[in-house]
Amino acid sequence: MEPAFWQMPLKNPPQLVQAGRAVHGRRVKEEVFHLPELWCLHLYNYHGQLLIDGREFELKPGWVSVTPPNAKIVYRFKGESWHAFAHFRLPNRGDLVPMPVLQDLGEGYGKLAKSLDEAAGWLPSMPCRSSVRLWEILWQLVNQPFLEKAPRRQLHPALSQAVREIEVHLAESLSIPAIARRADISHNHLTRLFKAEFGVTAEGYIRQRRTERALHLLVHTTMAVKSIAAEVGLPDLHFFNKTIRAATGHSPRGYRTNYTTVPSSAL
Repeated sequence: MEPAFWQMPLKNPPQLVQAGRAVHGRRVKEEVFHLPELWCLHLYNYHGQLLIDGREFELKPGWVSVTPPNAKIVYRFKGESWHAFAHFRLPNRGDLVPMPVLQDLGEGYGKLAKSLDEAAGWLPSMPCRSSVRLWEILWQLVNQPFLEKAPRRQLHPALSQAVREIEVHLAESLSIPAIARRADISHNHLTRLFKAEFGVTAEGYIRQRRTERALHLLVHTTMAVKSIAAEVGLPDLHFFNKTIRAATGHSPRGYRTNYTTVPSSAL
C-alpha cells in the first residue's frame, strides 16, 4: 500500500484536550470511534488493524497513527491492547503540511512516547505547556523539528512526578501511598501538595481526572459505557454511574444524550 498522508494545518499550536494511555481488547475485539472536532494521535504497543473511513491499515508495536476529525475510525484488536493517545484541536488556518497517517518510529518510539506521557502529565496544571509539547511531537512526525521552547511553570518535583504517574496510569488501580513512595515523599506531604496546588486531596484529584476523561469519552466517542468505565479506572458500573451522576446530575447515558457531538446514528 502506498503511504497515505493528511494535509495538516500546523502553523499554529494545537489545543490538547485529552491524553494518556488506554487499554482495549479486553471485552470486545472491535471498537468504533467518531470524533467530529478532534484530531487523534496514537502510539501502539500491539498488533491489530485500523480502518479510517473504510481504508485498512496494519498496526504494529512501535508505530504511530494520526487521524483527522470526523473520520469513522474502527479498531480491531487481537487480545488486550494498550496505546498512548492524544485528542486535540487544530486551528483550521495557515499553511498545510503532509502528515503521514501511519509510520514506524523505530528507535525513536521510546523518546516520542516519553514526550507524549509528559504532555499528558502536564495537561491538568499546565495546558499551554502540554499543547506546545504536542505541537513539537507533531512537527517531529512531519520531520520538521520545532525549536521554540514554552515558558515553564514549576511544580514541586514530587507533585509533578505524582501527577504524571496518575495521568499516564489513570485506567489502572492507583495507590496514593505507593505513588508517594515512588516520589520519595510521605503520603501526608503529598496530600498537602495536592491541596495547595489543585484544592483537592490526591484521591479527589484522581476522581476528578477520571470523571473528566469519562465525560470526554461519553461526548466525543461511540465507546460503550462499560468500556469507558473500565478505561477510566472505574470498572464497577454501579460506582461509575454514581460518580457521573454526582458530577453532572445525569446518568452516563443521559449525559451522552444531552451533550454528545457524535451523530446518533453512530451510537
